Order: sequence, then C-alpha cells, then structure tokens
Amino acid sequence: MNILRWLESKRREIGFSHNVLTIVAMISMLIDHIAYVLILNGKLYGYDTELYENAISLPEAKSWLALYTFLRMIGRISFPIFAFLITEGFRKTSNIFKYALRVLLFAVISEIPFDLMIFNKCLSIDCLMKQNVLFTYFIALIMLVVVKMLNSISEFLSVIPAIGATVVCYFLRTDYSIEGIILIYFMYMLRHDLNAKCLIVLIITLLMSINRYYGFGALSVFFIYFYDGQKGYFDLKRLSYFFYPLHMLVLYGILFFSYWNV
Repeated sequence: MNILRWLESKRREIGFSHNVLTIVAMISMLIDHIAYVLILNGKLYGYDTELYENAISLPEAKSWLALYTFLRMIGRISFPIFAFLITEGFRKTSNIFKYALRVLLFAVISEIPFDLMIFNKCLSIDCLMKQNVLFTYFIALIMLVVVKMLNSISEFLSVIPAIGATVVCYFLRTDYSIEGIILIYFMYMLRHDLNAKCLIVLIITLLMSINRYYGFGALSVFFIYFYDGQKGYFDLKRLSYFFYPLHMLVLYGILFFSYWNV
C-alpha cells in the first residue's frame, strides 16, 4: 500500500498530458518504421528474398540487424499508447460518429502508403494480406459503442462485441488485429481502476512483444500510468492523423529515390 501511495503522489507530480503521449507514440512509431523501411528493406534489401539472403551474409549485416532489432524494440512502445488514446478519445468525444468516421477516412487514405511501406507495391493481391492499424482502431471504436450499450444491461454481454471485433480484424488482416482489440477492450473495461488496467496492459504488452523484442512494449505502461487526463497546450489531433500516412510516404520516398540513385 505504501508503494501505491508513493506511485500516486508521483503520478500527480509528473503528469503526462495527452499531447505528451501523442508525441511519444509518434516518435516511437517513426523509429520503428525507419528500422523497417530504411534498414530492413533498404540496407538489407528485405523486399527481395535473394538480395536479402546475400545482404545478411555480409560481415556488416550483423551490425545492421542489431540496430534494426533495437529500433524496433523502441517501436513496440507506440501501439499500446495509441490504443490507450483511442479509448480516451472514445470516452471523451462529444460525437462518436464523427470520431469513428475520421479514423475510417484516414484508414482509407493511409492504405496505399502502408502498402508501399510493407509490400513495396500497391493495388495488388498481396496488399490484401495486411491492412493498416487505423482499420483496427475503427473496428475497436465500433466495438466500444456496442460494449457501452451492453454494459448497461450486463458487463458479461460486453464480451460478445469483443469477440466479434477480433473475428472481423482477423479476417480483414488488420495490423495488431486480435491483440489490439483485446488490449483496447480491457483498457476500456478497466477504465475506472488505473492499477488493474496498467497491470493487464503490462501483461498483454509483454506477451505481444516478448517473442522478438524482449517485452519492450511493456514500457508503454509507464506513460499510460502517469497520464494526467489533460489535453495539453496545443491541439495535436490533426497532426497525429496526417502524420501517419505522411511519414510512411516520406520514408518510402527516401528508400525509392536512394535506390534509383545508387
């Protein structure tokens, strides 16, 4: 109990605003995608299996792979924070229809940049294998609308839309599909109990990133725990939406032009 009281006092003392969490998540995502685009698919020719096998056989490949892994470890911090901000946005929005429609609009806008980044192509059958994470957020928002309605009847019934959302994300192959929906669901259901919410988030993020990235995603809990519920001095809402497709286009553009200028 003394530890909890100490943490609570520190939480009031530190207090990360919505803006701080948004910036941390954006920087973490950018670092992650720099590793994916410019190191894996740039320096190591990851888009081409034969060239990749040749590249990683070179002596310097070990250093590039180590840097790639480290940067992607940092990148694991972004998704849980964005997922948390989605639940906060759902709780605080005055118009859930406009909020969900905005997420869907940018999901559609971001799909071609996402396909270029992931597959080095767009509008092909391969691109149906994975959809960008904003589709996961959109489906999660629809889920939360139904969860909120069913909670007034019984919290047990809220499991139904959660299961439905995981199935939809699975078949649409959205980024962070099943684990993303589960994470957002528990963040919302435990919204009134910060300690329980952070514990569940810690467990889920550890499991999500333990296989290849040593559970680094669990560091996101630090930022979530110290969130103070305040917006901050500036409105970063529009920036965060435009940042998603634009940074992918910029990174892919750097890769594309550097490749053709070799």
